[in-house]
Amino acid sequence: MLWFCLKQREGYMICMSSDVLEPKEVAQLLKVSVRTVVRLAERGEIVAFKVGDLWRFHRADVDAYIEEQKRKQQKKKGE
Repeated sequence: MLWFCLKQREGYMICMSSDVLEPKEVAQLLKVSVRTVVRLAERGEIVAFKVGDLWRFHRADVDAYIEEQKRKQQKKKGE
């Protein structure tokens, strides 16, 4: 989980967690290249959304993708 802090005009900071990831962060989690992550998103193989022209990913969707890949591997082994 990522954390970010916003400085308020009143002089205090608000810190929040973010479950929105950039392609480079997803690539680090999956141990693949950023280009591979972008290709997966373009093909709709991993759930993603765009902010302008930038891909973004919810951490829960990345976790779901990982679980789906595990299920696919288990199914192949069981055949």
